[in-house]
Amino acid sequence: MAAGPIQKFMVTENEIFIHKIVWMRPFAGSWKLNYAYAYNQTSRKAFVGCVIRSENAAFKALLAGVAGQDARSTSDAALMALTAAVGLAVSQGGDFLEIEGENETTFSLVTGQIPPSDELTRELMFRCLRELQNFRRVEFRHVKPDTNEAANHLARMAMETEESWFYADNPPPEVAAILDADVNGRYVPWEHPSNL
Repeated sequence: MAAGPIQKFMVTENEIFIHKIVWMRPFAGSWKLNYAYAYNQTSRKAFVGCVIRSENAAFKALLAGVAGQDARSTSDAALMALTAAVGLAVSQGGDFLEIEGENETTFSLVTGQIPPSDELTRELMFRCLRELQNFRRVEFRHVKPDTNEAANHLARMAMETEESWFYADNPPPEVAAILDADVNGRYVPWEHPSNL
């Protein structure tokens, strides 16, 4: 198992402990898919924000938009968003994929670590698994929101506007700035593991 990047820590003038986070390469020969979801409880719509990059952090594609209708919960919304994000990766080609996201429960569900809670959840899970079968190898990695900023930005933007965006080859400037900060590193407030 490869070691993670060394985190650089600092204390600001206001005595806030911060650390530097830097984008981590996926396993050799793979693409990295960062995905996030948003859920509008009133409309019951699930929204997705996702970004695909090569193992060298080169931008491949992004998607922001509605991932599904009639979501009953954030769990449904997370599964719908993951399915839409993996569908984008399938459409772009590639054999190997590393998926980063914040919803550990969704990853546990699609990897068979926990069973679906009901028939609708099972159906959503199988839709996702059908998309995942298009890859020769898939790995999942749970990350914190600070590490998933671009995908979160896109999911929020999709929910706020209820519009969809797809970009290939060149991201829009506001997303490009976030992606650049991922690779170059940025400082964020540090939380002690006991507070997580």
